[in-house]
Formats: sequence, structure tokens, C-alpha cells
Amino acid sequence: MFYVFFTLFYIALVFYGHSALKVLSRSNRVMWVFWVLTLGLFFAGFVLRAFNISLGTRVELYLTGFLFAVTFGLLLLSFFLILEDVVRLFSWIRAKLKSMLGTPHHTRIDRRRFISATAVTVGALPFSSLVIGMGARNKYTLHTYDLVFDRLPSAFDGYTIVQISDLHLGSFASLDEFQPGLDLINEQQSDLLLFTGDMVNNKSSEARPYIDALAALQAKDGKFAVLGNHDYGSYNRDFDEQMAKDDVRNLLNIQRQMGFSTLNNQSVKISRGEAFFNLVGVENWGSGRFLKAGDLKKATSQIDDSVFTLLMSHDPSHWEAEVLNHEKKIDLCLSGHTHGFQFGVEIAGYKWSPIQYRYPQWAGMYEKNNHLLNVNRGFGFLGYPGRFGIWPEITRIGLKSSGFSSVE
Repeated sequence: MFYVFFTLFYIALVFYGHSALKVLSRSNRVMWVFWVLTLGLFFAGFVLRAFNISLGTRVELYLTGFLFAVTFGLLLLSFFLILEDVVRLFSWIRAKLKSMLGTPHHTRIDRRRFISATAVTVGALPFSSLVIGMGARNKYTLHTYDLVFDRLPSAFDGYTIVQISDLHLGSFASLDEFQPGLDLINEQQSDLLLFTGDMVNNKSSEARPYIDALAALQAKDGKFAVLGNHDYGSYNRDFDEQMAKDDVRNLLNIQRQMGFSTLNNQSVKISRGEAFFNLVGVENWGSGRFLKAGDLKKATSQIDDSVFTLLMSHDPSHWEAEVLNHEKKIDLCLSGHTHGFQFGVEIAGYKWSPIQYRYPQWAGMYEKNNHLLNVNRGFGFLGYPGRFGIWPEITRIGLKSSGFSSVE
């Protein structure tokens, strides 16, 4: 049903694009070029994929990107023309009524050319932005925070954590694409490296070519991970339930080879001498249709609630749904999942992305009731093979203590 719906939807958008160009240009050549490009792109980027016909990872990445850019541009263009059609419909109805009543009706100057030009211009802006964004998807950006906690033992004053999220290794064509990002991670020389889920897109085998590269990531006190919604094999149409479970086990084994300890509703103590803090990891828990395998009560059952507790939970919707009011205090929660929609604006402290209408906490640091949440913008990409305005992120968090001490 999805493929049928998208096909009809896309063709409708193409017809609106055609009507706008027809008003602006009477050239048949322009019309033919428009139809060949839009339908050719649809066939190569969508139809072939629907029938599992592969053109190679790199080609498919760019076809998907261009198809996404064209669809988004046509969508905005069509929005303007639909509004104009509604106005024209009401104008036509009013003219008919006036004609029936014998009232003179004065025809206004046709606005279609102006509206079409405006629609094409508006549609071209996101199209060009998304095309440019395909060349900037590996613009790795370091976000740094220094956070003070009164429950953090003084032994951890100055402790550094690097968070990465949403690698989506199945989206990359080669290691060369993201090696600079891995180098930037190692440059931080962190005490702890935390990965907050979505190692792959659809299946564990996507991660195998990158085992050695991710094993080379270093952190003094180790590397820990949790699973994201894409790590359960549930997005692979070729998997039945048992195959999906087997694939999760394969992924956990791969993550061990990479040096990551995966916390599935579990906790560990991060120690410095006799002092420690709690590190907790839950399986994916997301609002709405997303998997709710995370069990926060089980994960925190063994922790000492008197000291600083850090939680890794892939989906930020978990924070307001369960974490904030949990019986044991979670001082800091680290999430990912949103990618910041891979499209938006971040300028001088102002940030906007369409994803904010779905997720109140979608990128950066948030505070509520003396609890903190950081939503990482993601390291990789999914679907649209690019980023514009919301760059791939590596988060560096410096912990500071107000002087509290704790011993086991």
C-alpha cells in the first residue's frame, strides 16, 4: 500500500509541477525534460528499490537524495498552487452565482503566472538546499558542555564523556566517508565513550565492514552502548520474527568485537578508586508506534540512588514519558534518534527543524525539574543522504562536582 500511495502522490506532485512550468514556459522541450527527469528519477530511485533491484550503494544514495529533494520541492510548489486552485474555485462559484442573479461580474487579471512563478521559486529553495546538503553530510561538528552535579563524587571532577549516536552504518558507501568523524572522536581522549543506539539500518551485516574502525575508538574507562529502534531487525522485510531475534544476537556480538559493552536494561558502576557513579542503559523505548522494550525499573534495580546516575536511552520521548518521574533520580539522560531531521536552521542560539513538531526535545541540552537530557543530532544519516543546517554531531560532556564524596 505504501508503494501505491507514494506513486500516486508523486505523480500528482509532478502534474502540479508541470502546470506551473507550463504557465511560465510554452516550450515543449522544457516540458519533456521536466517529465523525463522527474519520472526517470522516480523509476530509478523508487521503483527499482521497491523490486529489490540494486544499482550499488553509492548510486542508490544519490538517487534517493535527488528523489527526496525533488519530492520536497514539488510538495511546496504544489501547496501554493493548491491554495490558488481553491481561491479560483470559490471565484468561479461566485461568478456563477452572480451570473444566475443577473449581477455584473468583473473578471480580475489572471494571477496564475505570478503564483506559478512564486511556487517554482519557493520549491527551488528546499530542492537546492537538499542537493547542497548531500555534499555536507560528513561535516562533523563537536558540541561541548560543562555540567555541574551535586551528586557527582568529587573523584570525577573533570571527567569527560563523549557521546555518539545513530551511526546507521548501512547508509555509508565506504569507511572513507566517516573516518574523519572517528578521528575527531579519538582526539577528545575521553574517559568514557557512550553510543546511544541505531548502529545499523536494517540488519547486523551492515556493521561488519566497520568492526576494525570502530574497535580503534578509545576511551580510558571503556565504551558502552544501547540498542536503537533500527537495531532489532524489524525494518528488514526479509526477516521473520526468529530471524530478527538472531540478527540482534549477531549485532550484539559485533558490538563486542568493536569493544562496546551493550547495556540491555542493565547498570554498571564507573569507578575511580572507591568512588563511583551509576551508568544505566535501557533497550529502545519510544512513544507511539516505536518499540517499547526498555525496562527502566529493571535497569535501575541494582543502583545506589544516593549518587550521580547517567542513563542511556535511544529515544528522547522516553525522558518525559518515564524518566523524569521515575522513583530513582536520573541526573543526566543521553539520547539520539531524531537526527534533528537532518534539515533545519541553527544560527546564534536559534534553532528550528520540522522534527520539533514531533519531538519537543530534538537536538541539544534540555533541563526540567533538575534533570538534564542531551539529544545528540546523530553521526550518520538515514533515507535522505545528506544534511543541511543540522550537521552530524559528536558530543563532549565535561562533568564537574560540587564536592560530594561517595564510597562503595
